[in-house]
Amino acid sequence: MKLKTFFADNIPEAMMAVKQTFGENAVIISSGRLPNHQVRLVVAIEENNPEQNSLDQEIRQKRAAYFQNLLASHGVFDSYYERLLNALSRKSVKLTEEKWLVTALEEMYVYKSIAPLKKNDVYVFLGSAGSGKTTALIKAAFQAKSNRLKVACITLDRQKVCGAAELERSAGWMNIVCTCLNDLARLNETVTVLRLSHDVILIDTPAYNPYNPADLAQINEIKTQLSDAEMIYTQQAGLDCKEAETQGALFAKAGCTVLLGTKLDLAHSVGGLLQTALFGSYQWGGWSKSNKLTDYLLEAGSGTLNNIIRGMLYKREDD
Repeated sequence: MKLKTFFADNIPEAMMAVKQTFGENAVIISSGRLPNHQVRLVVAIEENNPEQNSLDQEIRQKRAAYFQNLLASHGVFDSYYERLLNALSRKSVKLTEEKWLVTALEEMYVYKSIAPLKKNDVYVFLGSAGSGKTTALIKAAFQAKSNRLKVACITLDRQKVCGAAELERSAGWMNIVCTCLNDLARLNETVTVLRLSHDVILIDTPAYNPYNPADLAQINEIKTQLSDAEMIYTQQAGLDCKEAETQGALFAKAGCTVLLGTKLDLAHSVGGLLQTALFGSYQWGGWSKSNKLTDYLLEAGSGTLNNIIRGMLYKREDD
């Protein structure tokens, strides 16, 4: 299947351009109006068009319209939908509708699941205020402890009221060592010592403001000191897509490579997470679906992401 985007001043002009290029066999996949008031049409056509392709085109068109409406409910930009559409166009319509989307999501993203945690790894949890990083870290600690790994925690969070105490209390409940550091000066030394007697090191950080160069410099410093650590950016569901993508890009530039989506139970929209992961070139690390500390982190994978997009993790009251 070929895809082509047409731009024109109005719909009749756009349709005329489509007809002149592809004749009567083109299928309009999506349409929209740009900020400069131009019309944009995305059309598809089979490279050869035997009789069987007529039914395939109809199926593709119906499915594309369904996924466009689904993604519109999450507020994603047209650029995201077009990337998904390109991935879908390479999938056979013989696949079920669900498998069609799952295989497209498999192609669009890289998945590097945090859970289950592995031995000899260091995980740094970063994010802006309220992103749920401390809760995600405690869940990761509980999960690792349940898998009989010896876990140590470090907190650099001296900014939030009771931030360090919150982690110390939870770590103590699980009989996990928790070390509090006032600054980054002894971070590398502390991690090196803890590695001698522990399988996994989890590091909590203060709430970083991605628009503050000093905060981004601190993230860079952590990355420099712990070059082999997994730098995990936590972002909550429900953020405006543009704001989410902008913040995610800044954290990525500072050294974060793995995205962990959080607070899925508190938002209807995951568009911000979808935008951030794709256009920030993040690897999906998984999801923290609630604030329950004993809930395991969800493993990263296209099947789970499909369920999240379709709203299948929860049965909401208004469904």
